[in-house]
Amino acid sequence: MRKRLNRLFSLLLALGLLAALTAPVQAGAADAVAISSVEDFQRFGKNCALDTWSRGKTVRLTADLDLMGVEFAPIPTFGGTFLGQGHTISGLRVTAAGSTQGLFRYIQPGGVVQDLTVRGTVAPAGTRSTVGGIAGDNAGTLQNCAFHGTVQGDRAVGGIAGRNSAAGQIIACAASGSVSGESAVGGIAGRSLGLLLKCENSAGVNLTQTERDVDLTDMDAGAALEERAAGEDAYHLLSGCADTGGVVGWSSGVVQSCVNTGAVGYPHVGYNTGGIAGRQS
Repeated sequence: MRKRLNRLFSLLLALGLLAALTAPVQAGAADAVAISSVEDFQRFGKNCALDTWSRGKTVRLTADLDLMGVEFAPIPTFGGTFLGQGHTISGLRVTAAGSTQGLFRYIQPGGVVQDLTVRGTVAPAGTRSTVGGIAGDNAGTLQNCAFHGTVQGDRAVGGIAGRNSAAGQIIACAASGSVSGESAVGGIAGRSLGLLLKCENSAGVNLTQTERDVDLTDMDAGAALEERAAGEDAYHLLSGCADTGGVVGWSSGVVQSCVNTGAVGYPHVGYNTGGIAGRQS
């Protein structure tokens, strides 16, 4: 009888070990990241240099952060869920040369950033295309986020995102301060192929701009115009900014239930300027 019980116990123990080895791995502490200090945030940014690192992770901001005087590089790419939990990141300053700039450079498809407020300046040097306060290029979801400050660039410049892709969603976000650029400039998004829903802008958009004069007698003028005209209108290249909107500069997506209370444009002729959208395709 005792032998039978021992065999039964051994069998049950073996089955238990087998079940433990073959059971699916449950999400644990490795999938949860808490950020409570500037040092945590800098470490998080370095980890995001690998585009797969953030996927499946939930990142929680547990305190307000001040980046004033801190050496900070924009977060390269993010594909997880970033929960700001109502906290504010202030003192952001992005001025290094390059395109696709913001607090986050790229938000991947499926990536989410929500309940976050950012204060600061995003004004890169160099090519300066695809520039936003929260994200340079968004292919995920930005929800209930706000940017307060200055955003400056050249093409595709927005208070929240420079470019919102076809898969991108910007929902219930707000911007204030000033946004300026030369082509596709909007208070919320510069260029949007996706969804802008229930967003509100109070930032001034392209309130001042220096008109550019091109000397057409210059032998290189034609070549310069041809080189720069890819996807742009010739009148913009010859004159000033084009496609300026209070919510979005150039949209081929959906703009729904959005509000603009900011001033838009400066006194000049034409070039697609609108209180909500500069150009809606």
